[in-house]
Amino acid sequence: MTVMQKVTVAVLAISASAALGANATKETAHLTVKTTQSAEAAAPGRKVSLFVDVTPKPKMHVYAPGQDGYITINLTLDANPAFTAAKAKYPAGEKVVIAIVKETQLVYAKPFRIAQDVTLASTPVTIKGTLRYQACDDRICYLPTNVPVEWAVKLAPR
Repeated sequence: MTVMQKVTVAVLAISASAALGANATKETAHLTVKTTQSAEAAAPGRKVSLFVDVTPKPKMHVYAPGQDGYITINLTLDANPAFTAAKAKYPAGEKVVIAIVKETQLVYAKPFRIAQDVTLASTPVTIKGTLRYQACDDRICYLPTNVPVEWAVKLAPR
């Protein structure tokens, strides 16, 4: 392969990555958050799935929906007339015995994905939201954290 062919392949790979939604990754003290979507572009009236991939850092966990008495992880999208949102879908939490409090709790301690379907009223649109969670390790729980998230959906050619 010539140098020019290698450069062309690299440019195409970069372009393909951008075409798939140019994944945005954010690091917090407790976890990594990566946003992706099912389609970079869509026509009005179409559904697009938004994804938040969450990876807790070593020895960390966040509380799964359904865990009473703790702040559970929650994805909220900002209201916008350009789309309507279905309810976010969370995977089943893992039951873990937390020795320090002598309780079995419903948590995510391994990588997981939150999915949120939206139906577009218009495009292009930037969909913004917040991922809120409270992380804990094997000794303490940390203050709740809000992570801004967003997805850009372009107008699909007809």
